[in-house]
Amino acid sequence: MCVAPEATVAWHGRQIATPATMYPPASKPPKRRGRPPIHLSASLNLVLPSQLFPQFSGDACMPGEKRLMLAVLKDAIDIFLKHVDSTEPRARRLFIETVDWIRSEDTRELFSFPSVCETLDLNPSCLRRGLLALAAARRARPVRR
Repeated sequence: MCVAPEATVAWHGRQIATPATMYPPASKPPKRRGRPPIHLSASLNLVLPSQLFPQFSGDACMPGEKRLMLAVLKDAIDIFLKHVDSTEPRARRLFIETVDWIRSEDTRELFSFPSVCETLDLNPSCLRRGLLALAAARRARPVRR
């Protein structure tokens, strides 16, 4: 008399198949490319450089009024240095207006040169001297052709 094997066990040549090995192993799903799903990226703990190095914070920590004053001062310095040698009428007029603004001593206006410098903790007379020295140095250098 022959004994039939159990229904869950299969006999194969050299290998015995049990319920755990009857099916091929499930393959890993392919990796997704690109950004992680939103539910994964929202749970990441992000650290910004300004949080690690607060002593090196840039203009972002300044209030809006100070950033605007700094932008006005940067623009004036750029105009001053760019058009110091200009002979073009429009550029010359812009340069003269900028020099008048820098030389003004009026502190009643919010965006006057002394008020801007005071708000940004700069010494207006020191800045004036430096700008005039730069202008003199630029005028003194020979023109290359």
